[in-house]
Amino acid sequence: MIENKGLKVRKMIDNDQHLLVKWLSDSSVLEYYEGRDNLNKVNYVFLIVKRMK
Repeated sequence: MIENKGLKVRKMIDNDQHLLVKWLSDSSVLEYYEGRDNLNKVNYVFLIVKRMK
């Protein structure tokens, strides 16, 4: 875990996948990540997580 000025960052765990799906399906988040027109599906998120491991 990395901590700096109250911000904590840790590696993702399998239980985090539903949060990633939620964030990557939010158009306000997608403005800054891969574009608003690329709504992400659950399977795509699983691929992202698999690549991170």
